Amino acid sequence: MRNRLIGLLAAAAIVASACSSSTSTPSATPTPAATPTPATTAVPTPAPSPTAAAPDLTTTTYKPEPVGKTGGKLVMAEWQEPSSVWWNVYDNSATDVEAFGPAMWQLWNVTGDMKFYGQLATNVPTTANGGVKMTSSGGMDVTINLRQGANWSDGQPITCDDLAYEVTWFMDPGQVGNIQGTNGWSLITGVDGGTGTNCVAHFKSPFEPYLTLWSPVLPAHYLKTVSVADAPNKLYQAKNLTAGVYSGPYIPTTWAAGAEIDLVPNKQFWTTIKKATAPFDSVVFKYYGSSADEIAGFKNGESDVAMNFNHNDLASLNSSGIPAAQINAINGPTYEQNSWNWADLTKKFGADGAKALMTALKYAYDKNRIIQQITGNTVESTCNFNLPTTWWYDNVPCPAFDVAKAQSILSTAGFTKGSDGILVAPNGTKVELLACTSATRQYRIDTLTLLASMLQQSLGVKLNVTPVPSTNGGMFPGWTQASADTPCNLTHGNFDVAEFAWVPGIDPVGNIYTTYLSTYDPSNAATGHAGNNEIRVNIPALDAALNDANGTVDLTKVAADMKTVQELYVNPENAFPEIPLYFWKTVLLTGSNMHNVVNNPTNATNTWNIEDWWRS
Repeated sequence: MRNRLIGLLAAAAIVASACSSSTSTPSATPTPAATPTPATTAVPTPAPSPTAAAPDLTTTTYKPEPVGKTGGKLVMAEWQEPSSVWWNVYDNSATDVEAFGPAMWQLWNVTGDMKFYGQLATNVPTTANGGVKMTSSGGMDVTINLRQGANWSDGQPITCDDLAYEVTWFMDPGQVGNIQGTNGWSLITGVDGGTGTNCVAHFKSPFEPYLTLWSPVLPAHYLKTVSVADAPNKLYQAKNLTAGVYSGPYIPTTWAAGAEIDLVPNKQFWTTIKKATAPFDSVVFKYYGSSADEIAGFKNGESDVAMNFNHNDLASLNSSGIPAAQINAINGPTYEQNSWNWADLTKKFGADGAKALMTALKYAYDKNRIIQQITGNTVESTCNFNLPTTWWYDNVPCPAFDVAKAQSILSTAGFTKGSDGILVAPNGTKVELLACTSATRQYRIDTLTLLASMLQQSLGVKLNVTPVPSTNGGMFPGWTQASADTPCNLTHGNFDVAEFAWVPGIDPVGNIYTTYLSTYDPSNAATGHAGNNEIRVNIPALDAALNDANGTVDLTKVAADMKTVQELYVNPENAFPEIPLYFWKTVLLTGSNMHNVVNNPTNATNTWNIEDWWRS
């Protein structure tokens, strides 16, 4: 699973009339020349702006049961190990958030019912409550009230100065490989409040996903101990976890690779933030080699909570003997998809060849067959990355499965089949591609194997299915966490197609901005190898819509821009190099004596409220 930026709805309570102007976020650098632009782009016909009511994202039904018993060891199970401690900074695996979100809090987070609440902040600033105010100069001020008296794990106070320095730190020219880039940070002219807890962040122009910033909040005094360039390799290191400075309820002490991560209560959190006794004396994240082993371990009583299952595990779970009451499956925004590497396809087949191939692939996926054979028809296919229940969803018609049309597109573009049956591009290059996925998820290997068979038979496209580790030495480690030649590494672009799941946030812009904006191609050295645009998509009309939505707090404008984005994404003629398959059912296993454990299908992950968990 890949975690997108912790995207929360900045405009949740900002009515459309609050600000009628739209200001695009300045780009740090020009679009990288190394990323080719598709030959043509089918730009959607402008539609009338929809009327968008401000959605209620703060009224949650979550009310934790008071802790009735404390003590003992909490054991959580996973099949996928984290990539690093640096969640949402230099890495973005969802398991990073599961393991280290409890140690490194953010200003705001999302509940299990996808509502918005404060973590290190006590307020949710909006225009409706006066927390966000537009300025006469065209900017906006955001008031952030930190928890008074809150301390870092080393006893230093958490203050506005931490927020101010984090802006400076992200904007430092020495930053390399941070996935957030400078989006939003570049608009902040300062953070007032000093050593106090009542802070005001000054933005020089409106910024829709402002609530995605300070995610996590980082300690200024710890960051200042090394240069910014050295931070990825000298701070928050797996071999010396106790040297780190943390803010959350449980902090890591040791990381035994391939086995477990051990955590203990953060004394400062429980005395200055929660002001209660920690429900557990220790916490263990136990990692298994496969979901089958994780299920067996839970059944044998080895863990209290087991995470990162989905619909593909339901058959095994239902036949495992685990009581149905302990198996919680919910629908959510996480979606299984195939990421295609536009830069690599263009390098191999030329811009026109890559466009024709990608367009043909949009028609050649038999998603119903994939869903039937791989999931047992437990899910429904999708052609959109956006969950239909979001307020900004646009019901763009999906392209029909049409092999004849795919073959015609390729033939017209000059592709032919060689004597061995493999498709050959007009430039003479065989269409033989590297298909990557996690070695520990058999259903993904099976999906790519089935896809390889279908594409070979229908189009002559050959996929070499290559299972690799998800994290350590594999697909997900970021630019500074993996070597340039790591096989199938997404950030370094060592793949043609990769299957994994995106775990989105709930903000329309923060959810996808650094994933699809062309300047956030991590190969781009000029931007410090920042961002998540691992598919190297570069569509000017897409950039324009994303930048427009990014620079406004007018919900009507945001909805119209997101309509454009979804049309560009779905329309096969745009050759968008991502093909979604289906939305997940997120499945969580919980011991019968566990309390306040709530399944969270967003990128907040299932440890979002671990401070409330207790065992009777």
